Amino acid sequence: MNPPEKKPPAKVGVLLLMHEPLAEAFVEVLTHVMGGRPSQCEALPVLSSDNAETLFGKVKARVDALNQGAGVLIFSDICGATPYRVAQQIVEPQRVALVCGASVPMLVRALTYREAGLEVAVEKALSGGHQGVMCVKNNDEEGDCCHAAS
Repeated sequence: MNPPEKKPPAKVGVLLLMHEPLAEAFVEVLTHVMGGRPSQCEALPVLSSDNAETLFGKVKARVDALNQGAGVLIFSDICGATPYRVAQQIVEPQRVALVCGASVPMLVRALTYREAGLEVAVEKALSGGHQGVMCVKNNDEEGDCCHAAS
């Protein structure tokens, strides 16, 4: 008798809810950087013609589809803008988290650690965003030209 197949741990779903065309551009960059399109990672571009009520329904449907048991992490581009305001209505502890001010380092970290759960994915996204901001100085005496922003 064959042993039961081990099911891989559920991954946190990722939804990029951003102004058009940024959401799709981030997916293209992530596909390039990570060597393939990440699974359970979708872009939902927000158009200037979108109204919040219709957008809410679209976001809710995408979140439900992306959640395979580990929750969903939504990334928005600008804190306070329409994507953020709509996503904020869906945030639910242990199920749906929202991080705004998305950057490539944030997204790569979140995608890399999403098998560790929603809380860890959020923590890693925030640290990736913080550590990914650098001021490059020429002729650094120590030879290290990158310094993390403080």
